[in-house]
Amino acid sequence: MAEQLGRAASDVDVVLDYLWGRPTADALRAIVPARHDDDQKLTWVQIGSVAGTESPIPSAALRATRLDIVGSGQGSVPATRIVAELGELLDEVAAGHFTSDVLTMPLSQVGQAWLTGTHGTQRVVLVA
Repeated sequence: MAEQLGRAASDVDVVLDYLWGRPTADALRAIVPARHDDDQKLTWVQIGSVAGTESPIPSAALRATRLDIVGSGQGSVPATRIVAELGELLDEVAAGHFTSDVLTMPLSQVGQAWLTGTHGTQRVVLVA
């Protein structure tokens, strides 16, 4: 299994890691030695911790390739950068470049909103 993972991921640029824990350490042990180009940066994005909140990262992985481990979540991007992008994001939404499957309900029906079933990707949005 490790050999297959190493071959499959030998040229990847970014890994989105929802597991963390032991699987991350095992994956790094498989992927790093299989890299074709040690100068090619590998960005490991830690998103979740389904398999554990701590991971025993092998020190050789940090020395053997251009590995960047970064987090994704609140705090990983400064609030000032998020606020700076909001205007452009709102412009894109207003221009219709983003669509959402929503069911709008008045705020006065918040109790009913909790009980409302949605389908697929539909979301309930409460409006004043």
